[in-house]
Amino acid sequence: MSKTRIGVVGAGGRMGRMLIEATLKDENLALGAAFDVPGSPALGKTAGELVGMACDVVVTDDLPAGLKQIDCLIDFTRPEGTLMHLQACREAKVA
Repeated sequence: MSKTRIGVVGAGGRMGRMLIEATLKDENLALGAAFDVPGSPALGKTAGELVGMACDVVVTDDLPAGLKQIDCLIDFTRPEGTLMHLQACREAKVA
């Protein structure tokens, strides 16, 4: 059985880090992408650095490129960001 590839938006925030950690600990999931807003101090770091676990997924603000790497996006941002991400997911056919 293949793992579901998860993307997390808001990776640098408290809940984003918790979602990354939960994804990395779940044997049925794989972290495929991690996103944060332009200018975030998390950009360019690995998701592993954010949570103290082994993971080489780099936090980026390039949503279109990252959507190609995932099956499902979890958004933990503000409502206006969520609506934008929802539209991008619909266009990319990502859950």
